Amino acid sequence: MSDTVIVYHQDGCHPCLTAMEYLRQKGIQFTARNVSHDPTAQDELLALGSRSTPTIKIGAEILIGFS
Repeated sequence: MSDTVIVYHQDGCHPCLTAMEYLRQKGIQFTARNVSHDPTAQDELLALGSRSTPTIKIGAEILIGFS
């Protein structure tokens, strides 16, 4: 995959952990951004138009939630 993958997550978010584990199992490299501890990550998440985690950014595509 040539697109950069970023997962915005927060403490205690089970769907966030599930999403990141799924990506690991598929061998997809990603950057995890914890909005619980990183104000810059919080600002990025809001700029994407999301207030929910997980929010996954793949290149220009934004996915909100994971199931």
